[in-house]
Amino acid sequence: MALFKKLGKKDKKDAAKEGSAAEQSAVKTTPAGPSLRNVKVPTAEAKPAVEAKAPAKAPATKKVAAKPAAKEAPAKPAAKPTAKPATKTAAKPAAKAAPAKKTANVSAAPATARPFFMATTEEDIRLAFDQAIAEADAEILRSDSKAVGKYEFDLEVDGFHFYLIANNGQILFDSPSFTTLLGALNGVKTFKKAVAEGKFEIKVDKYDRYRFILANKYYGENYDTKDRCQKCVESVKNFASCAKILRYVANKEAIEAFETARNSKRTPDDIDWKAVERAEAQAQKMGKFEICQEDAKHFCFYLTANNGQILYSSRYYASEAACRNGIDSFKRAAYVGNFFVDRDKFGNYRYVLKNIGSAPAFIGESYDNKPQCEKIIDSVKKFIVSATVELETKG
Repeated sequence: MALFKKLGKKDKKDAAKEGSAAEQSAVKTTPAGPSLRNVKVPTAEAKPAVEAKAPAKAPATKKVAAKPAAKEAPAKPAAKPTAKPATKTAAKPAAKAAPAKKTANVSAAPATARPFFMATTEEDIRLAFDQAIAEADAEILRSDSKAVGKYEFDLEVDGFHFYLIANNGQILFDSPSFTTLLGALNGVKTFKKAVAEGKFEIKVDKYDRYRFILANKYYGENYDTKDRCQKCVESVKNFASCAKILRYVANKEAIEAFETARNSKRTPDDIDWKAVERAEAQAQKMGKFEICQEDAKHFCFYLTANNGQILYSSRYYASEAACRNGIDSFKRAAYVGNFFVDRDKFGNYRYVLKNIGSAPAFIGESYDNKPQCEKIIDSVKKFIVSATVELETKG
């Protein structure tokens, strides 16, 4: 303000022009659109105009302070040279306003710049969690229960999972994988509805392992006794609608592991399938794929080594033909060889075999340590070449 008091009429006009040019430059360089990320671009371009004014004020203030207030004429030549360069400097960013706008638009446009898990915007995900958390809290209040569970989310190499966890920390259910976080969040609603309908079945396999199947879709963990499996079913019923929902953001390591698995470069075109046929025809028969008819409606298969060790156990199929197709899909995926070792919420290691195309991945058995899991992968690759396919029925 001291500067404008000492300037003459002409200098005031120049200064006014300078201020107007700077304001116009700031308006032009402000990007359109609601994205908060774009604000950074004009902020970087607007700095030169501010810096140009700073040196103009400093020398003018010193000279005015050194002379009496009555001597206004000497102040004019001092103001003119400083005002002109300032005006020129301020005009430069205005000329660059158009390229700055294009840069802002381009940076916001590409979908690849966003994290893979953002099927929608971060705001949509935040609002979806806000609503889900509020609904879950309301259900807990209505139930008036003292024991409250929780739904946690995690990103594993095959996708997003949700877990239903009891109040004592026991993991009651590990969901199938979802491509997006919103998919997993919506999956909780579908799961809760299925639990409310109560269509549970407890199945025992040929190795006397028990697990529940809910609505022919959701598979529980294996238990060594039917009683333990039944207790888990009762806990799922108790906690499914009386559990908090915890907000989740995937960390960098989880995202990188998922991207590595998703963007695997190995495809069926990389395999010489004629050579595979020759290798299978010449191989000494070892190991086997066992097709088991569990009941009138359910078939499953197991890949076992010579010593009887289970290398893979499938989910249920509606017919023997579908089960045989499942074996073919498993073998083709294993030949392509996109195996990844993953650690689940139970603390166990398991292999994830990426399927061909968009089909769900094959999830291996659980193991105590990573080296043991890696040995199983090697065994799978070995025995798919020589294993026979045999149909077995319960006696």
